[in-house]
This record gives sequence, structure tokens and C-alpha cells, in this order.
Amino acid sequence: MSILQIVIALIVLGVLIFVHELGHFITAKMAKMPVSDFSLGMGPSVFSFERKGTAYSLRVFPIGGSCSIEGMELDSDKEDGFNSKSPAARIIVLAAGVFMNFLLAITLLFLSSLLIGQYIRNPDPVIGETLPTSHASMVLSPGDRILRINGESVTLWNDISPAVSKYAKEGARSLTLDVEGKDGPKTVEVELVRAPESVEYVIGILPRYTRQRMGPGAALVRSLTMSRNIFLNIFKGLGALVSGKVKKEEVSGPIGIIQAIGVASGEGFGMLIFFAAMLSINLGIINLLPLPALDGGRILFVILELMHIRINKKIEERVHYAGLFMLFALIFLITINDVVNIFKS
Repeated sequence: MSILQIVIALIVLGVLIFVHELGHFITAKMAKMPVSDFSLGMGPSVFSFERKGTAYSLRVFPIGGSCSIEGMELDSDKEDGFNSKSPAARIIVLAAGVFMNFLLAITLLFLSSLLIGQYIRNPDPVIGETLPTSHASMVLSPGDRILRINGESVTLWNDISPAVSKYAKEGARSLTLDVEGKDGPKTVEVELVRAPESVEYVIGILPRYTRQRMGPGAALVRSLTMSRNIFLNIFKGLGALVSGKVKKEEVSGPIGIIQAIGVASGEGFGMLIFFAAMLSINLGIINLLPLPALDGGRILFVILELMHIRINKKIEERVHYAGLFMLFALIFLITINDVVNIFKS
């Protein structure tokens, strides 16, 4: 991964975190809670100014941000502080970061759909691209139409994968393809290759795609649909993680995420936007989980208060500190797992 890809990855992560903190900041100000500091970036301050009791600062590393709302300490009696406000106001402030992450994801997908559109796969069995590492790249060309595979007629792109899988399961490691190319019909022998990160054998070809422009209405519908699908898939992933169906090698921490963003940026702007939207929804869902030290955990205690279930403030404080310790320990362990995976690969 190049230095540029690492920089892009850090900026993307920084934007996601900053937008989250911006949600807390905006709603805290609307609720007239005192905010002592709102920062863009991390590390030492390079520029700052104060306005209406809030210090605004630009920090040296443009990664993330922070929002310091006064009165969040459990024993605080700060006037107009966080704890002095109504339960509804506190829940809104705590949930605002998650809301902003969801809104950012929808906005990114909407702009991507509006500006880039969507790519529709051509249903015909016409090659759009060959994988550079495959044998197919030496005997087939973009624009070639596949007519038959081992004598079996092919009329649609969807006919190709079942035919390849059938012959591969029978032990075949090469196939005979009849194709119609720009220089006329030809018959070629193609060696199969393993698909990336899979045990399946493939020819090593991709279909043709047609770019389709979208209006604002269609772009909004598509962005909402994609966000919903991402949301549901993340919950399925969490379910698989809790049930133990996910191997530890498949769990990524900060380093793995940065690496994945870098790879996505190398695949083009559209893929980077999609991955950023997915991460934004992921960040929102994780923060919304009812776990100590996370926004969801704090919201849970406020809801218990609304239900007149009193929790000793000292106990609540210890629970949050324990949750924070476990969170950092988990991040540390996952980061070690990232490093081990990098060396393995």
C-alpha cells in the first residue's frame, strides 16, 4: 500500500470521527450545554480561538476531532451542564453522533449515485475485462462473445459461472471456449484459475458494464436502499461474530481498516465512497450498542433513569471505566491480530 493510500485512509477515518463529534457538538449547543472545546484533528493545537465560552482549535494531525461537553462527570453540578438537562435532551445529544454517521453515509451514497450514476451489467456473454494474472488474458480479449463452453451453448452471462463450476467440480482445469471476436470466430483452450480469496475455479473474465445516469429522486431512493442493505449486513456480521462463526483472522482493527480503505481507494473513487459509507454506518452501529463507555451504553443508563430505575452514580462510573478499559484492551488485541495477518500475507 502506497503512502498516498495511507494518507487517504487516515483522512477518511478522520472525517467519519469528526462528523460523529460534530453531531454531539451541534446538539449540545442547541440544548445550551456548555462546550469547553471543539477540535478538528488530534495532537498539539496549531491554531485556536475562543467564542462564547468554547475554544475552537485546529490540531496538527487532521484525523478525527473531539467535543468536550461540560457536566458529563457523574458527580458534576455544573450549571446548564450535561447532567442538569432533561433525559430527553441528554439522549438526543448522545445519539446525535450516531445520527450524523448514518446521515453522512446516505449523503455520500446519494452524491455518488447522482454524480457517477450506477453501472448496469450487460446480460450478454461479452467479455468486458480479463484478469491480468489469468491465462484468459493471453487468449481472450475485451469484446469477445462466448458462444460455447466445452460444446455447451452459452446465451447469457449468467450461463458462464454454472458451466465453469460444473466442469471444475468434475476435475477439469481447462476449458474449450468457442468465441466470436473482432477477427471472427475462434476456438481457444483456457486454463482455469482460483478466484481471489476463494477455493472456486474461474476463467478470469469480467462482464461489460454500462454507466447509467440518475436523477435526484432515483439517487435518493438508491442511497436509502443501499444504506438499509449495508445496515442489515452489518447486523448479520455482528450476529455471526457473537455466535463464533467468524474466524479471528477475519476480524479487523484500526490497521486492518486503514489497509482496507487504502485498497478501496486503489479501486477508484466510487469504491472509496461506498467503503466510506459502509464504515460510517458501521461506526454508528458500534457506538449505538448498549455497552459501557459507548454512546449506546450511556443512553441505556438515561433510559433506566426515565423508567425510575435508579443506579448508584458511583457504580455507573465504575461500569463506564471498566467498559473503557475493555474497549482499549479489545482494540489492542485486534491491532495485534492485524499485524499478525499482515505478516502472514
